[in-house]
Amino acid sequence: MRNDIAIGLDYSHNNMLMLEASSYADFTQFLFNSGYKLGKIEAGFYSSEKLGNYDAVIMSTPKNVNLSPEELDILEQYVKNGGSLLIIGARGGDYLNRTNLNELTSKFGFEFAPDEIYDSVTYVNLQKRPLLQKLKPHFITEQVRKIVLSNPCSIEVLDFLEDEKDIKIEPLVKGGINCWRKKFDGDEWVEEDCPKIDLMVAVEYFKGKVVAFGTLSIFSSLGREYGFSAFDNDIFLANILRWLTTNIEMEGKALTIDLQLDLFHWADSIISKEDWENFSDLINISLKYFKDNYNSIMKEIKKIRGERLEKKKEHLEAIKKALEVQEKPEEEELLEIIPERKKEDLEGIIGAIEELTGEKYERSIDFEEEEEKKKALAELPEDLNGWTVKDLKKFCTEYNIELPPNARKADIISVIKYIFEID
Repeated sequence: MRNDIAIGLDYSHNNMLMLEASSYADFTQFLFNSGYKLGKIEAGFYSSEKLGNYDAVIMSTPKNVNLSPEELDILEQYVKNGGSLLIIGARGGDYLNRTNLNELTSKFGFEFAPDEIYDSVTYVNLQKRPLLQKLKPHFITEQVRKIVLSNPCSIEVLDFLEDEKDIKIEPLVKGGINCWRKKFDGDEWVEEDCPKIDLMVAVEYFKGKVVAFGTLSIFSSLGREYGFSAFDNDIFLANILRWLTTNIEMEGKALTIDLQLDLFHWADSIISKEDWENFSDLINISLKYFKDNYNSIMKEIKKIRGERLEKKKEHLEAIKKALEVQEKPEEEELLEIIPERKKEDLEGIIGAIEELTGEKYERSIDFEEEEEKKKALAELPEDLNGWTVKDLKKFCTEYNIELPPNARKADIISVIKYIFEID
């Protein structure tokens, strides 16, 4: 990745996302650690020349302020000529935020809906924080397994795009099948189901790019369960900025690394203490060392893994021995070594099974009529050993005779003799 990438943040429309705000400290620190050059756009979007100094511009929803017609034209031209926009909406869309952001986004093929999305099944603590796991494969979603968007509005893709060859729009994140929303229909807020609704889009517009989603909370440092550090939100945002600011075809594949939190803090302290340029330099040095010492490092890793596998094997063998796990002999072999049960032995047999399983089994069976019992007795052969296990079980099922689990043939015969008082 280039080390001179410039990103501008809109400060001119009463925007909420500001670098100085402590609630966005983690995101701000990420931008600095990633080597981005940051700038504030405080005079609006009235100069194409000044706007052209930025590789990407981040626009959070204007509050109670409209973009002027001139700003709308300059921003569109900026993207058309190769610039990139990250546009962040908010719940309720333009209606609730009293702005005209959709006049800009409609140029790129989409609009923020006047709604707020909920999920009744898959969410984090509150239904207004949908947890999203099924993401469309894309550079932006690489290494991203789960993200959470708190209080988001949805995105409506406009129909006319089919005839526009210079616009390519991809919805990368959709709501789950249990999503529902509160939507302003022009007169009042109504509730309705909205499964698989679009929540984030990536757009290629002539030479430029646009990414949009409908919540600012993803940048927050305050909400650990839904903000910048929640699930893969940080990787998701890192991928977005790299896609917007990197020419993938020219510069190759950029990688987003999912660092463990303790490693991140350690690396961050080293960068600060030793005055490293950024994380990229530290990671490159680490990979260089790994490359130069690959054989010895892998030998040590394999040794440690082998020791762990051996311990695991010993542990499993100990459990197997303790439980006396053995293969059961074939049914016919069992009949040769197990004596035929007498009916007076049944109490002991079932009692032992109950003690092992923790379940209770009936010792008797009630027949509604004497005729039914006579019928059952008539079906039984003189020598029960002549029946197969399948025949015996079928007979027990037909007459609702409950058997212990995994009962052997001799045990089934003992149960039948016990119930029907056969000697």
